Amino acid sequence: MGKYEQDIVATGQGNYPDYDALWHLQTLGVLDARHAPLDWSPRPPVKPTRVAVIDTSVAVEHPNLKNTINTELTIDFFSARLGSFPYRGALDALDLNWDTNIADGLPHTVRILTEFIDRLSSGSAARHNRVQPCVRPDFSGHGTCIAGLVGARPCITEQRLSSGRTASLALPYTGVDPTCEIVQISTNFDPEPEGMILAFLYAELIQADVVLLPRTISDPSRMIPELGDVMLGDQSVRDLVRQVAASPIQDEMWSELAQLIVNVSQNRPVVCAAGNANEEGAIYPANLATDHNGIISVGAVNAKGFPSSYSGRQNITVFAPSNDAEAFDASQVRLDEQNSEYDPIGVPVSNDNDKFSSFDVISTDVPGPAGYSGSTFVGMPQTGEMREYGSYFSRFGGTSAASALVAGFMSLGRSMGEYPTNSGNAAKSWLLSKSHEQQGCDMPFGVPCWSGAPSFPDT
Repeated sequence: MGKYEQDIVATGQGNYPDYDALWHLQTLGVLDARHAPLDWSPRPPVKPTRVAVIDTSVAVEHPNLKNTINTELTIDFFSARLGSFPYRGALDALDLNWDTNIADGLPHTVRILTEFIDRLSSGSAARHNRVQPCVRPDFSGHGTCIAGLVGARPCITEQRLSSGRTASLALPYTGVDPTCEIVQISTNFDPEPEGMILAFLYAELIQADVVLLPRTISDPSRMIPELGDVMLGDQSVRDLVRQVAASPIQDEMWSELAQLIVNVSQNRPVVCAAGNANEEGAIYPANLATDHNGIISVGAVNAKGFPSSYSGRQNITVFAPSNDAEAFDASQVRLDEQNSEYDPIGVPVSNDNDKFSSFDVISTDVPGPAGYSGSTFVGMPQTGEMREYGSYFSRFGGTSAASALVAGFMSLGRSMGEYPTNSGNAAKSWLLSKSHEQQGCDMPFGVPCWSGAPSFPDT
């Protein structure tokens, strides 16, 4: 795609470096410097690898995603308890794994699965109880970025010129596995356990090859509390942030969800973001990852090859490319010295001073005014011919981006027949065999690379 120069501007301290928008794929050894595939074929397999993404909704009309998203199977659990299908009219032709035993021994999950299968096999309208699915562009920023990193395809679209005429516009952006298909499973931002149980059951029913959860689940007994002991001396504040206790049934369902995720990971890899606040042991459910399941906990590494300042170090399966962030605390000093507001006065000399990288990961964004990089043109359409293509893409980062790249990496391995099916543990072992040990923190860490060893461009 060339240099991403539009938003890399001069500051009072100097110029930020230009960088290739697909640097993360070169670091992973998937593309060479000319953006050509390295040791893999871009020809789609007979049956595309299916990646289930449990996240927000996605902009299915994005030119780079049109042929990637499986709209027949994409489902929304935000709007209706048993799900709505935004892009199909009836449910009489679903090809699902009706005989799954994934819920055996989990009574609440068995009950939910039975009810869900009755719903899916009834031939009823796809929009459950005529509820409008929550898949508006306003909701789709995060999911669109994630989907692009996993499996966007290069394409040619139409651009509307200022004269009113149109011209062909090449968008040579690609995800890690442009041969895969993505089934978007959108959920509430703060779901109850039943909603997440349904999401993972659906990933099992559609026989996904890879499952990706690029965010946390708010299980009150297993998540890492982001607020922690904020303002310990102020009892009134502690009272305000105190969690409401779950009911006994909810506790049981939360426990069943944790077991269900592990069960699903035995059949297929479950890739999870490890968190963006230096969480000890990773956020939930990434912290369920062990040597005995197929859950993959993903941390972030910046373009200099150092763990990103926000990424945890413990219970991480692999690290993958992402952005970085400034840090100034007892554990590290990592500041952006090219920022126009940077002031060196009072900044201690630290070995972390040269570890900061200004490189972001670039991904697909919701076209038009929604998303992370909304169009500056008033009245821009959500779909169709765009006047400018800047809002097709945006900067992205965090362990969300890193986990999406690992899910795409797993998908590419599956598409190329690199590891056996129906075993999350085997898939995880293959990933570890492709990971190369790096030195950049208090312990070695692994970064996967398809061909050779990872190369980091900001060095």
